Amino acid sequence: MLEPLPLVRIVSTPDALDAAAFRTDDLVLRVAPDEVLIVGDGSADGYVVEDRHAIIVQDAGWHGAWMTPDDVERLLRGNCSWKPPTARPTLAQGRVANAPVKLWLEDDRVLLLVPHVAAHDLAERMRHE
Repeated sequence: MLEPLPLVRIVSTPDALDAAAFRTDDLVLRVAPDEVLIVGDGSADGYVVEDRHAIIVQDAGWHGAWMTPDDVERLLRGNCSWKPPTARPTLAQGRVANAPVKLWLEDDRVLLLVPHVAAHDLAERMRHE
């Protein structure tokens, strides 16, 4: 279920990220004021921000899966001490089954992202849900 998902990571000043123009086909996840993860083709080519110290790299350290809201609700029940936000679309971050996860929540689907090092353990837990 969880598959390797190459992302692009950009670390820059918050102002530079606010002003950046990203590709319209990309899903840009603002995971911190100074950092975005971009779900796209996985290539860091062509991304530009107005910050000469910006870090723009391909990040192959993630696994992910698009899931239904019902599947995510079942996974979170009993494996999570926090409640995901009800507003959509939105990003939520926290621990699920003791793994650090990021959830991109849309009305009809959810992207679950987990660091590569925790993917196997989370996948095992998901198989037993």
